[in-house]
Amino acid sequence: MGKRILIVCFLAFFNQFLSAQNTKPNIVVVLVDDHAFEAISAYNSYLKDFAKTPTIDRLFNEGMRFDNFACNNSICSPSRASILTGQYSHKNGVVYLGGGIKKSSPQYPDLLSKAGYQTWLVGKWHLDSNPKGYEKHMTVKGQGKYFNPTFKGTEGTWKKEGYSTDVYTDIALDWLKDRDKKKPFLLSLQFKAPHHDYGHAERYDHLLENVAIPEPPTLYEDIRNSNSNLKKEFVKASKFHMLYGIDDVGYYARHKDDKAPDAMGKHNPNSDKDKIRVAYQHQIHKYIRCISGNDDNLKRVLDYLDTEGIAENTVVIYTSDQGYWLGQHGLYDKRLILETSMRMPFLIRYPKMIKPKSINTDLCMNVDIAPTLLDLAGVDIPESMQGKSLLPMLKGEKTPKDWRTSQFYNYWSTPFHYGIRTKRYTYLKIKDHPEELFDRKKDPNQLFNVAGKSKYKKAISKLEKELEKQIEEIAINPEELPGTGKEPYQPVKRRTSKNKKHRNTARN
Repeated sequence: MGKRILIVCFLAFFNQFLSAQNTKPNIVVVLVDDHAFEAISAYNSYLKDFAKTPTIDRLFNEGMRFDNFACNNSICSPSRASILTGQYSHKNGVVYLGGGIKKSSPQYPDLLSKAGYQTWLVGKWHLDSNPKGYEKHMTVKGQGKYFNPTFKGTEGTWKKEGYSTDVYTDIALDWLKDRDKKKPFLLSLQFKAPHHDYGHAERYDHLLENVAIPEPPTLYEDIRNSNSNLKKEFVKASKFHMLYGIDDVGYYARHKDDKAPDAMGKHNPNSDKDKIRVAYQHQIHKYIRCISGNDDNLKRVLDYLDTEGIAENTVVIYTSDQGYWLGQHGLYDKRLILETSMRMPFLIRYPKMIKPKSINTDLCMNVDIAPTLLDLAGVDIPESMQGKSLLPMLKGEKTPKDWRTSQFYNYWSTPFHYGIRTKRYTYLKIKDHPEELFDRKKDPNQLFNVAGKSKYKKAISKLEKELEKQIEEIAINPEELPGTGKEPYQPVKRRTSKNKKHRNTARN
């Protein structure tokens, strides 16, 4: 009789376990590279009628849009590491491009796998450490190529013909179709697009042809004579201005000889202003053509979830590893604490929990993604994760009283800097220069550094205390901060600039 009772109890427990497994949400994370939030029409920016993303918009129309989401280190490898680990760069070990995650750092795919999830990764990886916790993973080397990508991973080596975003999605859908329907899944679908040089599918060759796209208000900012050393040092040390840069190379010089369908438009080569104008139009046309492929392929995934009848129990996220300049301050690329380099898009749909067309304005960060996904899956969040779960916000509850009041940022290359972003201010320290302050309430375009103005002394005093509080909370030692001369060092295998000082600034 005793044995029979034990067997009955075991079977009841086992069935309860299976039932719990089946109610865990499926998770799809579409992580792309350099997608500015302004180029998602759901964000209702000046580009909304030109950068149209109807499928990405669905995630807002049927879920939630985050308007103050930011990364702590605006460059590919570090941000990706923070998304995986829920830790800041100095903790997970990835402070530069191409770094590897520390073995001691937790990674949410590994924890989901241990909790019974099927886990798959396809696309861009861009980390020196191997994918961890993925049952199947096929990734491209470094940046990968826009056309005819080669993959390596658990399934061997594949070379696929076609446009990369389409091909990545083909593989993802094949895996979904072969899944074990009794188990929940995590799909990490990671597009190269729209990383520079914004390669796009042939079907978009003539999108917005002969259409003048609106310019950002700071496109013609005289950045070389700015009162911000952050901006001046950056334009001197990089090639990420439309016209100016190291060795006199900017966007215009890199693309003036491009061929159709992406040839540089007609312009006056003797006018700097006209060269900036035409360089921006060249960039934004290619960029929008490129992101259109992202929207296409997200549609394929959402359509599959609908067809299978599993959309209701599937969390879908669309986000980027960081923000991206689309001509603001005359720049393209990212890397600085300034908007919209630091701010990133984050849209999430989970019909079981999230009210459609919800908007969140709390100060959220890329380190919050890992703990949020674990929380959604009912998996314990490791104490070593530094981010916080967004679950209360997703449920429509009040913001937790202990939620952060600023977002910490650091960048370990020229110009070395760190600082914080609050809902009003951006406050930063730069190596070999005085601190800087941008009042985004009065100057939303961040044209002027106002740190030297006496009326901001009280604000700076408060921000300095907030910065010290953040440094203590994220447990970064003072000597680890950018510009101290004792920063964490990670050798970069392949240097992309002849100038060693700028090995991490040249490109990514």
